Parts: sequence; structure tokens; C-alpha cells
Amino acid sequence: MRGLVGYLRDRSIGFKLGLIMLVPTLATVVVGFGALANNIGTAHDADRARILAGLSGDAGLLVHDLQDERAAAIMVLTAKDGDTQKTATATYNGLFKASDGASKDYTTHRAALTGLLPPSFRALLSSIDDQLGSLPTLRQQLVNGGSQIIPSTATFRYGNLISSLLAIRDSSSQLAGDSALSYEMRAAAAISQAKEYQSEERIEVLQILNAHELKAKDEHDFIGTLTGQDQALAAFKVVATPAQQALLNQLIAGPDLREAQLYQNQISAAGPGVLNAISFTPEQWDNAMVGWANLMRKVEQRIDDQTVADATALRDRAQSQVYLYSGLLAGLVLVAVLIAWFVARSMARSLRELRHGALAVAQYGLPQAVARLRDPALSTQMSPHEVAMQIAEPLPVRGRDEFGQVTEAFNAVHLEAVRTAAEQAALRSSVSTMFINLARRSQILVDRLIGHLDRLERGEEDPDRLAELFQLDHLATRMRRNDENLLVLAGADSTRVQREPAALIDVLRAAQSEVEHYTRIEFGVIDRDIEVAAHAVNDLVHLVAELFDNATAFSPPDSTVIVEARRVGDRSVLYVEDHGIGISPDQLAELNERLATPPMVDVAVSRMMGLVVVARLAARHGVKVELRPAPERGTVADVLLPTSVLVGRAVAGRGPTAGTPLVRDMQPSRPATPTHPRTSFTPLALESGPTAGGRTPAGAGSGFGTAPTGYVAPTSGAGGFNGPGGFAGPGSVNGPSGYNGPGGYAAPNSTPAGSTAAAPVADGRYRRGRTSPVRPTAATAAARTRTPTANPASVGPATRCRSAGPATGGRSTAS
Repeated sequence: MRGLVGYLRDRSIGFKLGLIMLVPTLATVVVGFGALANNIGTAHDADRARILAGLSGDAGLLVHDLQDERAAAIMVLTAKDGDTQKTATATYNGLFKASDGASKDYTTHRAALTGLLPPSFRALLSSIDDQLGSLPTLRQQLVNGGSQIIPSTATFRYGNLISSLLAIRDSSSQLAGDSALSYEMRAAAAISQAKEYQSEERIEVLQILNAHELKAKDEHDFIGTLTGQDQALAAFKVVATPAQQALLNQLIAGPDLREAQLYQNQISAAGPGVLNAISFTPEQWDNAMVGWANLMRKVEQRIDDQTVADATALRDRAQSQVYLYSGLLAGLVLVAVLIAWFVARSMARSLRELRHGALAVAQYGLPQAVARLRDPALSTQMSPHEVAMQIAEPLPVRGRDEFGQVTEAFNAVHLEAVRTAAEQAALRSSVSTMFINLARRSQILVDRLIGHLDRLERGEEDPDRLAELFQLDHLATRMRRNDENLLVLAGADSTRVQREPAALIDVLRAAQSEVEHYTRIEFGVIDRDIEVAAHAVNDLVHLVAELFDNATAFSPPDSTVIVEARRVGDRSVLYVEDHGIGISPDQLAELNERLATPPMVDVAVSRMMGLVVVARLAARHGVKVELRPAPERGTVADVLLPTSVLVGRAVAGRGPTAGTPLVRDMQPSRPATPTHPRTSFTPLALESGPTAGGRTPAGAGSGFGTAPTGYVAPTSGAGGFNGPGGFAGPGSVNGPSGYNGPGGYAAPNSTPAGSTAAAPVADGRYRRGRTSPVRPTAATAAARTRTPTANPASVGPATRCRSAGPATGGRSTAS
């Protein structure tokens, strides 16, 4: 067996397929697939003939019931008095049940009729369906408003439906497929047609008797019905078997027939005019014709039943032939399969091995190779071809047949795919390195620019020019964040290192300082005991700044962006809500998908760089960022900070340093007004309580720095705390017309309480006069020459700021 398998393994696939198909092909030829197909077609035609025979019989029964219903309707419409009409109406209503039952049987066979049918036959079936659907309406009109319908209208409506059903009987005989069945169905259809002429005669005489006059037209119609009966019976004798003809002669006899023929002869003998010699009433005529019609119905039903039985027997014989031929063919095919199984086993084994190997490469080998290509050392130390040869694991080639050749081709494709991936990895590495180099060089230039701006600001006396310098300073800070975006896209970390954790409020203010429209950002309830771990401070500031920038850019310029932060268990949640036009559900789902799965860097990323930067920074620290619609208008960004980026409660609850106002719980406290000079500037509370106007002093953060030794801050006079140019004096941010003073931007009723819109600065330190520069006076100019040193522990995200150093007027120098 192994020799046979080994022999077959090296044969061509055509040779193997030939061996597999040889025996089934010979078996099919021997048995004769054509005979089987003919028997299947015969069985199908026989089954359709059985259904057609049943449909034809149901149509005959429905015609019979509708003929009685039509005659009763004429009796209702031609009644002479109320009692006669009432009796006729009761008789008419009593016939509905029989007609409806026959209609239901007809509908059942009609639904079972499937397959290909001539268009004319389908149209005829649809016409009958429509007429049956309107039959209840006709009945209702005859019962409730008989005076509105004349006898000819009722005769016409019923006659159309009966003619369509008789046409179904004729058409069914043509579609039977078997000649014997076709003749039987035509014989039954001829009896139905003769019975219809007999029914028309019945109605015609009823109308003549009720009118008590024989008109020339009525005589012509009466003679026509007699002629139609003779023609239909002649057609029956042409197609009927001797047994069927004998059945007709045997059943069509008796007193009902003789009485009907007697009345018929009286009508024939009477000429046009008033009927004075008629000896029977309309009721006697109707009873006699009903008896005659029932005799003809017996013949019709016997022929229909025999037709259905013959069609069923034909169907059963055809199916038996199909089963026999199918069994023989199945037996031969089974033998062929048993023989071909030994041949196919070799092919199956080779295919199975190739399939398993290909799936292993697709599911494990190729992803592992791509993962290894992310190692920068591979792309820098070896060429793409060498990398592909080292990490691509080829499938074993076990034969020399077509399967072995396919395996070799698959290995070649795998090797080329890995080599191409290595080239792409090298290209991405080069692009990332280029981004990093350009970003680093730009950072150096931006930092030098910021330092130069600091020097200009320290020596500037003109408040208008100082404001322009502040705007340039802010633009430079945003340029630096753009450089950091490039570093994030390139996969590099920030060059600045944070060594101490920072309070979340410091992180938020540092992020606020890097946004163009920072004055529109307002802080709501901020949990004071949340501190961010040192390793995540820089990235979190960057992430939040991008969210702030997005919120202010896509909301009206006169609206505010509300920021809140709360601790939830061991984690914290940050909410950033804008009041823009909102985002559609589809776009919102797409953006959340990008936030959850950071995309690769491509051209599209450059158009939505902030979103990709947020996604990458969030993925770096396990932070979850999700966008959702705001309750009323706009969009809310939910930022879930995990425990890995937070400082535990024991550490976060450290007491304030000496001289620092204690901030408790989530309610901001009111900073004490200095009553005596401080020898040094200690950090102020990041978010002070409401002042006299219900506002928060701008710049109430940790950015004042430390005053020189021996310096005593004046409380009045030029540059003093309450004097001109001082913190709360005229022209200052808290004085009249100042930022937070009466009539200022942050005065009462201008923005929500607790706003910190004016607090941040571009480099992450929180200083007075950043957003609304004070017009310098001699005192303020002198004060700006003092160089207090900032306390890094109180600044928060120090790595986002320029390195601490001497500053004038509360500004830190560039790094």
C-alpha cells in the first residue's frame, strides 16, 4: 500500500483525477443516465397531471355549485311578491356554504400547482382568483340591494366566473402530458360544458316564466342552449371511452329527466307571445332542471374521480421506475467510490498537509514574522532579503507532483511577502526616524525662540507690545506641541522627564495653556486629591491639550468648554464637554473606533493628527477615551484614567507644604488675603474659592515662584498688592476693568464660577497677567526685575513646562 501511495504521490493531478472519474463515468454510461432523466421527467409530468386532474375536478364541482347559486339569484331578482322573494333569498343564502367549500378545495389544488406553466394558463388562474375574491361583494349586493341589480347583470357576473373555470378544465387537459389522461379530462370537461348549457337553459326559462311572455330574443337564446347541449354531448362521445359513454347512458335517465324534457317541449312548442298554454310553474321547472343537473353531475364526478386515480397510478409507476434506476446507479457509483477511495487518499493527504501548512503560516507564521519585523535592530543590521530568509519558515515539500510544486510556489510567495514586509518596515523606520529628527530640530529652534521671547518680555515696558509678545509666546508653545505630535506619531517618547507626580488640576491647567482659545475653557468640579504618576504626566497633558484644542475648534467662539474630573473607585474620570453642533452617530462610532484602535500613519492621519495622537497616547498608558453626545448640545469626551497612571490615595493625600493653603474635598477654598509680607512666594491653591464677586482670581495657581531673600511684598502703592498695577489694584487682572475685576471678562455673570480661563500660560506655569497683560508702571517695571524661583513640586506637569529657572514677573526662562 505504501508503494502504491508513493507511486501516486508523484503522478500528475490529471492522472489522479482520471483514475477517480473513470469508474463513475463507466457506471453512468452502463446504467444510462438518459433513461433515468427521462423517468424523472415522466414522474414530474405525472405528478403535475395528478394535480391538474384534481384542479379540474374541483373546478367542475365549483361550477356546479355556482350554477345553482346563479339560478337562485335569478329567482330572487324575478320574484313577484315579498313572500316569494323572501323564500328565494333564504334558498340563495343556503347555497353559499357549498360554494365556499368547493372554492376552498379549488384554492388548495391551485396553490399546489408549481413549475413551468404557459402564460395564458397563469393569466386564467389569476382572473379566477380575482373573480372569486369579488364574489362576496356580488352576494351582498343581491341580498341587501337586489333592486339595484338586474337579472342580466347577475347572469353575466356568474357566467364570467363559470366560463373561466370551464376554460381551466379545457386547458388542464392539454397540459396533462399523458394522452389517456388528456382524453379523460376532455370527456369530463365536455360533460361540464353540456351541464353549463343546461344551466343557462334553466335560467332562460325561469326568466320567460316570470315574465309570462316568450319574446323572439328569448326563443333564440332558448334554442341556442339546446344546440349547445347537443354539441357538447357530441364532443363527449368523440373523446369518451365506451365505459364512459355507457356510464352517461346509464345515469342520465329517470323521472327528473322525463319531467324536464316535458317542460322543455312545452316551451319549444309555444311561439312568441303570451304563454297561456304552459302548465307548469317556475318552481316546478327549477326542481326538474336541478334533478337533471344532478344526474349529469354524477357522470362528471365519476369521470373526474377516475381521472385522478389514473393520474396517481401513473405518478406512482413513474416514481417506482425512478427509484429503481436510482438504486442501480447508486450501487454502481458506490462501487466506483470504493475503488476511487484508495486513489483519492493520496490526493487528500497532500491537500490536507498543504492546507494545514498554509493556515499555520497565515495564522501564526506570518503574524510572528511581522511582529519580529517591528524590532528596529533587524532593519538596521540586515537587508530585507536577509531578514526574510532568516524569519520566513517554508513549508516542507514532500513530493514532486503538482502538490509539491504548489507548496514550493507558496513558499516563494511567503518569502516574498516577508521580504516586502521587511522593506515596508525599513521604510516606516526611516520615516519615523526622519520625523523624530525633524521634530527634535524644530523643538530646539522653538525652545530657543521661547527663550528669546522671554528675554524680550522681561525688558518690555509697552503693554501693547507685551501683549503681542505674549501671543507669539503662545504660538511658539503650540508649535512645540505640534513637534511633540510628530514624535508621538513616530513612536518616540518626550525628551523631558518628569520625576514627581503632579496634581490632576496642574495637568489640566498645563494642557489649557497649550490651547489657542484657552480663555474659553472653564473648570467645573475637580477632585483635588487626584494625582497623576510621574511617568504619565507629560503624555496626559499632551492628550488633554489635544482634546481641549478639538473642543474649542469645533464649537462656537462665544461658547465655553466645561472640564470636570472625579474619582470613581481606584480610577478617575475626566469629562470635557463642548457646545458645538455635535457629531452624527456614524461618524461618532468611526471616531471611537479610531480612538480604541490607533490607525497606522498614512495620509489620512495628517488630516486628523490630534485624534491619532490622542489614541496613541491613550494606548500607551491604558487610558480609555470615548466620545459621546452631550445631554443638550455638543460632544463630551470621557477620559478614564486607570490606576496605572494615578498615584494611590495615601500618596495623593499628602498635606500641603509650609505656607500652602489646604484644599479639602471637592469644594474650592478661599485663599486668605495676605495681612503681612511673605518672605517667600509659596505655591497658592490651584483653584481658589470665589472672591467677592463670585469669581476665581486669575492666575491663582502654582506659578509665582520664590521671591529673593529679604524681599517684602508691599500691600499698597504702585506695584503693591492693592496699589496701581498690583494684584488687586487698578489696571490689574483683579482690579477695576481688569480680567476678574468689575467690568472685566471674568466679572460676575460673565462666566461660571470657578473659571480658570485666564490662569494658564503657554509653558505650563500659572501666572498673573498672562492673558491680560498689565500696563507697566514704574512700580510694576521694578517688580518685574525681581527673579523669584519657582517651586517645581507645586507646578505640576513640570516636564510640559520649560525647565525651572530664574524668571522676571513670574515668567520662567526657556530651556
